[in-house]
Amino acid sequence: MNQSALRYFLEVARTGSVNAAADRLRVAASAVSRQVAKLEDELGTSLFERHSRGMLLTQAGRLLASYAQRTALESDQIVNEIRELSSAGRGLIRLGITEGLAVSFIPEMIHAFRLDRPHLLFNIKVFPPAGVVKAVQEGEVDVGVTFSVKPEGGVKIQWQQAMPSYAIASTSHPLIGRGRVEISELLKYPVAILDDAATIRQVLDMYCASKGVSLEPIATSTNIASLLTLCRLGAAVTFSAYISVRMAVRDGHVAIVPFNEARFLERNLQIQTMLDRTLTQTITDFINFLVTELEKPEAIYSITPEGAGDAQNSSEPSGA
Repeated sequence: MNQSALRYFLEVARTGSVNAAADRLRVAASAVSRQVAKLEDELGTSLFERHSRGMLLTQAGRLLASYAQRTALESDQIVNEIRELSSAGRGLIRLGITEGLAVSFIPEMIHAFRLDRPHLLFNIKVFPPAGVVKAVQEGEVDVGVTFSVKPEGGVKIQWQQAMPSYAIASTSHPLIGRGRVEISELLKYPVAILDDAATIRQVLDMYCASKGVSLEPIATSTNIASLLTLCRLGAAVTFSAYISVRMAVRDGHVAIVPFNEARFLERNLQIQTMLDRTLTQTITDFINFLVTELEKPEAIYSITPEGAGDAQNSSEPSGA
């Protein structure tokens, strides 16, 4: 199959429109239409369903799009690997991550990894959890790191582990030092939380619904940094996995309130790559680097019942 035709086809698949694909490719729309038609003639089947609202892939089109994405990525991969053979080569890893992981964990990991590989470049895209999965499936990113509450298709799970959740509050909050508390006690105080695209909000909503508890946050946000500021000011409590807030906890800006129902708010943290894609050695090394850090006990911030009375002093996490 002609590589230019595949490139045009893939752009139509991504945009859902011949005109939009032509704009992105900076060619005439008629040229895009001809290349797609040639592919359909060559394969003897329709690749798109044409609708007034746009062009949707048929089953055959989805199969070809998956192949074309892998081919394009592997072509880029060969170029990057050849460039990395040169001392002046600069490899690139494209990451798709959720909001909480963008605050401190992933930046810390990039900094530590680049100490040995200063030539390496990173591109970070922040998405809602579903957006991370889509970006991995479509080859927009090389590695996705996200929380998940259900099985995901079209991606390879390189690693996953259940992560407990904690309540996050100001260091002077009345519940600090009380040990493990009930969610019902936490909800007596103002709550601020990520919006319903975030998995922590989804599992908290499900828990509250199962208990007939009303959750009425004083603020919702797509940005965890704004929630941590509200917590630091004593204006609200929020909920999070420790890994998303560990720098703020280590720096003494906020504190952790462990609660008894944490297992109901567990989510799987996953490292994802595109299904059937061959990874470069550099990407594989970075994934292994992440896994090594994530499997340390302090990544989860496990608190024993005996130490729960003073969460910060009982299990002080190490640095990144």
